[in-house]
Amino acid sequence: MNSSTSKVVTALDVTVVILSSAAGLGCGLFSVKPTREVNESLKKFDAALHSFSNFKSDRHITRILAVIPLLISGALIGFDIYTWILQVQLTPENGSDSNLAWYLPFYLLYFVLIGFHVLFANTAFGFGRRFGRLNEMLRSCYLTNKKSLTVVRNHINSLKITPDHAISIHESKERVSSESMSKECLGKTRVILLRSIAENYDSLGKCVQIFSNAYGVAVLFILVSCLLHLVATAYFLFLALLNRNVADYVWGQVLWIAFHIFRLLMVVEPCHRATEESKKTIQIVSEIERKTHEPILAEEIRRFWQQLLVNDIEFSALGLCRINRKILTSLSNCYVSGYFNTVPKGQRLMDNIF
Repeated sequence: MNSSTSKVVTALDVTVVILSSAAGLGCGLFSVKPTREVNESLKKFDAALHSFSNFKSDRHITRILAVIPLLISGALIGFDIYTWILQVQLTPENGSDSNLAWYLPFYLLYFVLIGFHVLFANTAFGFGRRFGRLNEMLRSCYLTNKKSLTVVRNHINSLKITPDHAISIHESKERVSSESMSKECLGKTRVILLRSIAENYDSLGKCVQIFSNAYGVAVLFILVSCLLHLVATAYFLFLALLNRNVADYVWGQVLWIAFHIFRLLMVVEPCHRATEESKKTIQIVSEIERKTHEPILAEEIRRFWQQLLVNDIEFSALGLCRINRKILTSLSNCYVSGYFNTVPKGQRLMDNIF
């Protein structure tokens, strides 16, 4: 490379990929205990809401999220290698062949990086689906027009029996099975059902917190790498537009920009969806409270509502920033303003930065 700026940008490009891959592997190795804790809690949660789960659909979604990013990565890396080969053929004297040889292990690191993206996105989407199932159970049990005993009987059987409420739930099952169940007993059963839903919600919120703390370092490196790659790739795209020796190289840089945006969305969008689904619960509980006139049930709903106000479920990167769609607008504003401030009158982007 003739420009010192190009050397610095390339060094940053390689370094952030290495650090992000190392952070992902490190978090995976040193977070075995928290990961097991989360998995055990999620197993109990799935057993509790088994009747609302669609495990076949979940497996299909997981496979799609695993296959598509890897295929996109492989296709883009193959296209990039193809452009390198064209450069070697056009300018064999400037050492492009050695650049290609040294870039191959760098490309392999991308598969490690994408693997962490896939695991993170699948887990975050899984949290969102579970919050959605809790909301579905709340709607079907407390907001439907059906007041029959069958509704309560079907849903109380899908909840886990905790040690504190084992006797109460067993007794409620016996009472619910009787068609002569009194209105007072039905109200108590609905209270036990709501209490169990609140406990499952609290357990799921703790899982989100544990997961966010365990993998916060890796997520922070991923976000930083996406921002730096967007700036660095824009710089190489600008250079490619000035010197079009290889036409496909320009398209390669455009595709890399799209790929880094896709990587950013794989981190942000699952977290945003899970957070939004968790916030819907407080809206549902507020609606239930407005429509409930039974004193004993109203008191339990008020407790659940207070619990929801205290539990602020958010994904974060080491507490430095919350991971939701707002971060996309912040990064885009930073990126666009930096671009227009540093490239006046066609000057090079990264030359002005450095």
